[in-house]
Amino acid sequence: MFGRRSPVFGLLALVVVPEIFAQTQPVPQFVVPAFADLTIKTRHTFGSATSGATDVLYLKGARERHEFVREHQEGIRGFATITQCDQRRVIQVNLKSQLYAVSELEDRAANFAARRPLPEEHGADVTTTFDAVDTGERRQVGRYTARRVRTTITVEPAAGANTPASTRQIDGWYIDLPSLGCSDAESTGYVVYAEMVEPVGLPDRHHDKFLGTARRGYAIEETTRFTQRTVTNVGRVELIELSEEPLDASLFDVPRDYRPALPLAGGGHDISKPDTVVNRLADYWSRFRRIAGVFFY
Repeated sequence: MFGRRSPVFGLLALVVVPEIFAQTQPVPQFVVPAFADLTIKTRHTFGSATSGATDVLYLKGARERHEFVREHQEGIRGFATITQCDQRRVIQVNLKSQLYAVSELEDRAANFAARRPLPEEHGADVTTTFDAVDTGERRQVGRYTARRVRTTITVEPAAGANTPASTRQIDGWYIDLPSLGCSDAESTGYVVYAEMVEPVGLPDRHHDKFLGTARRGYAIEETTRFTQRTVTNVGRVELIELSEEPLDASLFDVPRDYRPALPLAGGGHDISKPDTVVNRLADYWSRFRRIAGVFFY
C-alpha cells in the first residue's frame, strides 16, 4: 500500500510527514494468517553512530512478535509488540521493566472508511514522486526468494511551501510475508520523512506521483541515503539471522512473571509504569490538573 503512514519513531526516523493516502489504493482488510515458524533478526544503524538497534520479527501461525531493542550509553532499552490475529488483540511489552499492556487490535478498514476528507483550502503545492525499480536480481534466503529493488523518493515543494525539498534513495533486498500485521495489504508501503517545520500560513497541499511501482516487501537488507539541505545521512539494515526453526508458542502470549502496565485515565497505557494504586492516583491527579488548567488559566 502506497502513501504516508501514521507516525513511526525508530532509530532511523526523523519526523513523519502528516498522513495522506492515495485515493486509488484499496482499503486493507483484516485477515488471519497461517505463518510457518520464522525468525528474522536485523541490525539498524544510522549515520556514523557506533550504537544501533536490533529488530527481531518472529512469526508462528496466526501470531507475530516484533522486538525492537536500542543500544544506549546507559544500557539496553527494548520493547516488543505481540499481535494475535486470531484473538484480535495486541500486547505491548516493556522488556526492561517487565511490564505489559493488552489492547484491541485496530480495525484498519474501519479507520480508512471513517477518514475525514482533507479541507479544500490549502497553501503551496508539494509533490512527492515514488519510483521503485526491480533490478531483476534474486537470491535465496532459506525458503524465501529475496528480490532487489531500488527506490527513489523525491519531495519537490513549490515556492512558499513549508515542506523542504529532499531525496531518499533506497537500495534493498525484500521478501514476501503475506498477511503481515493481520492485513491483506501488500507490504510495499513507504514512510516519508521530512524536517519538522512550523507551518507558516496555510498547510501545504500534498500530491503523490508514481513512476516505477515494483513490489518491495519486508526488508532484510537495505541502504538508505537521505539528502536534505545539502546534507546526506545514510541508514543501513543488515541481516543477522533468518531461521525457520520451531518457535515456542509462549513467545506469542502475555509473558510469565510480567506485571500489567498502568492504564491511563484518558485511554491507553503507560508502558513504563506498573499498575499500582499510587500510580493510578498520580495519573488521575495529573489529568485533573490539566483539565482544571483549561478552565481556570
